Formats: sequence, structure tokens, C-alpha cells
Amino acid sequence: MSQKRVQEQRTAVRQVMSKVTNEIGGISLANFEQLCHAVGGGLRIPLSPMPNTVRRSDTVTEQQRLESIERMAVLYTPAEECFDRITRLASRLFATPIAMLSVVGDQHIWFKSRIGTEISEVSRADGFSGVAMDHVGPLVVPDALADPRFSRCGLVVNAPYARFYAGIAIRSPDGAKIGSLGVIDTEPRHIADAELVYLRDLAAITEDEFHRRHLTSSQQSMIMELGEAQRRSMVDPLTSVWNRAGLESILSRELSQLSARGLPLSVAMVDIDHFKEVNDKFGHGAGDTALVEVARRLRAAARPHDSVTRFGGEEFVVVLPECDERAAQAVGERLRARIAGNPVVIGQSLQLDITASIGVATAAPNSLPNVLLTRADVALYDAKRGGRNRVVAASPATPIMPVMPLRS
Repeated sequence: MSQKRVQEQRTAVRQVMSKVTNEIGGISLANFEQLCHAVGGGLRIPLSPMPNTVRRSDTVTEQQRLESIERMAVLYTPAEECFDRITRLASRLFATPIAMLSVVGDQHIWFKSRIGTEISEVSRADGFSGVAMDHVGPLVVPDALADPRFSRCGLVVNAPYARFYAGIAIRSPDGAKIGSLGVIDTEPRHIADAELVYLRDLAAITEDEFHRRHLTSSQQSMIMELGEAQRRSMVDPLTSVWNRAGLESILSRELSQLSARGLPLSVAMVDIDHFKEVNDKFGHGAGDTALVEVARRLRAAARPHDSVTRFGGEEFVVVLPECDERAAQAVGERLRARIAGNPVVIGQSLQLDITASIGVATAAPNSLPNVLLTRADVALYDAKRGGRNRVVAASPATPIMPVMPLRS
């Protein structure tokens, strides 16, 4: 193959990589087919591995590594769309059912982003990430059951019954190894050396995202002030978003800081339409899958600095800092459209059309968090009563009174 042809193919694949990693909803079918063709054998591109000089040195002690993780405010925090996008892409690139971005703490491994598994945390002895983090270059395990390092690992002997693993260390902005990006298959398999280039590229993209993370000062201070146990208790284990306690904490902080600066704050209260029927007809497992997917779509549609939270049951609240009434209505409509955009796939064949009703409210001067949430709940009730699958904005004149909201 001529050098010119190699360069043309390298450029084509890089363009596809750049495009798909910037797509909000993930990879398009056409680009996915093109990229898989390049990775799977249609194009054998002799790309060179990322130079070792790009990644920082390993002169960091374990204590310094843990301190770096703490400064990043990443351990026991909700999933973020910028990282979910990468694990989705990794799963599709390597045709594996599972992909995860892991943060290795003192005793446990926390899955900051995960595709294909509901497991959010394992002990360091039960995961691959500790070994991958300390490995030079990508770690490839063709068959974990045949590898004495992992044959008794919890992820291997218990669900998801991992057999194949490929992962690579992820570093913090200051150079400390904080975890790994990896893919898992439930069947033994091999991977071509040329394909590992893409794992290196995805690791580099992940590290860039850590540089560009969007946290408001309220989010940052909340995470830094809370201990690991408190943060763990505030993250909903099913949907990987803040739970109600997390909502109360972040909302009161955002409201206080933004009010002092004279900036607006809004909330969007989201309730899945006819959710009881999903549980009744298809079981709670299907309902849980729908909740996880709705939470993911909310993260994808929200702005980078918004906070997605689970209020309870099938109800979510999205905190919208620096967002006035008009902008809140626009964000609410984007949330609604993303939820309703495509059916939720359950198992191998079931597809559910899911919609949601949304009430948005903007804080008045000196407003209290519970008053703001009540106004949003009143607007949500109006959206349900008006036919569902719509966004209703609360009026400043909305009366504050007890409401028996429709929850179906």
C-alpha cells in the first residue's frame, strides 16, 4: 500500500472518530459502519501507538494519587454525558456488550460511566481496573477464566461473567493514574494490535474531558465538602444521578449563590407518562431499564453544568443554574423531545414508546427551594392534565397549595 493511500485512510478514520465523539446522541449508523469497516479489517492502517512521552511519569505515590482523585471531585459522583459518550463509543467500536470508565479508590473501584451493566462499584480485588491502571500500555485479557490474575475475580465468577477484557490507564490532569477505560465481553476473544490504537485514542479523549469538565462552584463545593460515604448515599444506584438528598443539597447551594449574584435559577420537574402501566405490563425489570434510559437521555439533553436528579419513583428534577424563564422553557422542551425521540429498547425485542410531562419554574427573588419545587410540581400537574408529553411553565401567580399530582 502506498504511503499516500495510508495517509488518506488514516485521515478518513480520524475524521470519523472526531465526528462521532462529538455527536450528542452517540454514533450515527453510517459513520459506525464506516468506522467498524476501518477497525475490523476493511482497512489495515499501520497507525503508531501514542508516544509514551504524551502520558505523564509514574512518580506519583498512592497517597498523592488518591488526593488527585479527591481534588477532581470524581469519586462517588453522578454519571456525566461527556463520559457516557465515550463508553458508548468504546462498546460499539469493539463490539462488546460492556464498557466502563473506572475510578480506582483506596478500597473500591467506582464506575464513573458504565454501559451494559447495572453494577456501580466493586472491590479492588474484584475488578480489572487496578491491574490495568498499573500496566504499561493497554492490558488485554483474552480469557479471564484462564488467567490466574483474574480467574477468581468477582466480575468473572459473578455477573456479568466477564471473559474478555481490554483496558488502559486513565490519568488526571496532574498526571496521576486514577483508573482505567475498559471493555468487557462475556465470551473469550482476541483483539488485533492495530485495534488497540483506538483504545489509546479513547483514553486520550477521556483525559481531555477531565480537563474540560463543567462543574459550577456550587457543585464543586458540595462534592468537596462531603465525604465519600455521604456522596455515595446521595447518588441513586440505579440511574447514576443525584437522589433526593443530593437534589436538596445542590438546589439550596445553587439558589443561595446565584441569588447573591443576582442570577436566575430554574428547575424542570420531569415525570414519565403512564409509568405504572410499564411496570404492570412488563415487570419492574423493564421499568428499571426505562428509568435508566430516561436518566441517560436527560443527561444528554441537559446543559453541561445542569444537575440531573431523581426526585423519587419515575420523577426527576433538573436544576438549571443561570437559566431564566424563557431559557428554562427551551431546555424543558429539549428534555421532553429527547425522552420521546426513540423507543426504549427492553431486552432483545421489546420497544417502548416513552414520553414525559414537564413543569418548569424560575425562582423569584429570595425564593425558598421547597417553594420553587412546589411551583414546578403545579406546572407538572397542569402538563399532565393538559394531555401529557408537554412542557408547562409555572406562572409567577401560580398559587402555592397542596396538590395531588397525577403520577401515571
